[in-house]
Amino acid sequence: MRDKVLGYLSAAPRVSTSPHAEASGPRAHVLGVIQAFERLGWQVERFIVGDRMRRDLANKKTEKMLTANPVQTFAADVARIVLGKRNARKAWEELGPRVNWVYERHAVLQSLGWIFKKHGIPWILETNGIFFEEAKKDRKAIVLDGIAREMEIKAYRDCDVLVAVSRPLKEQIVERLHIDPDKILVVPNGVDTHFYRPQEGESRDSDMFTVGFVGSILAWQGLDHLIRAVGELREEGIDVRVIIVGDGLVKAELEEMTREAGLADRITFTGRVPADEVPAWISRFDVGFSGQVDLKTQKMYHSPLKIYEYMSMAKPVVASAHDDARMLIEGKETGFLFRPGDVEDLKGALKRAISSRDRLPEMGRTAREEILNNHSWDARVRGMIEEIERILQANREKAVMSGQSR
Repeated sequence: MRDKVLGYLSAAPRVSTSPHAEASGPRAHVLGVIQAFERLGWQVERFIVGDRMRRDLANKKTEKMLTANPVQTFAADVARIVLGKRNARKAWEELGPRVNWVYERHAVLQSLGWIFKKHGIPWILETNGIFFEEAKKDRKAIVLDGIAREMEIKAYRDCDVLVAVSRPLKEQIVERLHIDPDKILVVPNGVDTHFYRPQEGESRDSDMFTVGFVGSILAWQGLDHLIRAVGELREEGIDVRVIIVGDGLVKAELEEMTREAGLADRITFTGRVPADEVPAWISRFDVGFSGQVDLKTQKMYHSPLKIYEYMSMAKPVVASAHDDARMLIEGKETGFLFRPGDVEDLKGALKRAISSRDRLPEMGRTAREEILNNHSWDARVRGMIEEIERILQANREKAVMSGQSR
């Protein structure tokens, strides 16, 4: 491609590249993709609605506000639909024909890329989940789920290329939503290895074995299982310290669970911290924790960003054995796997990690090397660009053949 100009689109008001963004995981993903495109020689023009929100609005606990009552949720749904159409037109006016492709992060009840597709510009749509189900059943953040479903399926069908973050997600999109598998690329999360790197003179404030977590504190992260496991290990005479960095819908519930279990002196909740402080927190961990359990609606299909971040900082991982974790850890001496949702097996993984404490630095170096070689955002996006070009070329050839057959 001659000019290589990408339009990056995101309609979700909570998804922002600001260091103070409420949704830290999406922020890291958006910046990872954008910066990798730029390092690979592309010019990236952004239309990110969350970056255009007033800071005092963008930082409110909007998820809790949306779920406060059905009337507020309905009003928010209608606003999403109206603003989505308005923002699509505004995105076209600002970016227009200057871009070669548009790459959009999917948002519930909103879609921007269709207007570019209408003008002949390829529309690449990225999805991190079946959003209409997650928003309705796991977060209770929408009431117009029927409309959300129709809009999401239409966007998946209309886009030129659909990027899914995991193989299980692609399978569910194909089987349940009947989307053509040939247009779907599986591109797991990556990591900015320049930002997440081992730190000189790591600052530890305790010699106790420390398990750490960074991310949104949601029910499916499995932190309740970690708290139970730590409590039971303590009864067995094994002391483990836990640092939980982040905020989310179940943080207060987990804090109460910690107090009731008498573990307030062992489990620390930091709350949300600025993005540039996250590496310093990870440097205090002996191992990182990633304990996702199945969602209420279906099996876990996410690509846990935190695993890549821990490993990029040379920290071994204690992780539930879902697809990404198995790919990164199984047989590689980079961490310890346990059966998802199984507290007893989690305890076993923690015991193995504790007994391997002398080997953890070497395991961390192996983890860092695995990330550098195979899982940086640059590697992810480079491979993704090649696959997108292949699919777009196949689409052009199909269009030519279709025209000739007429």
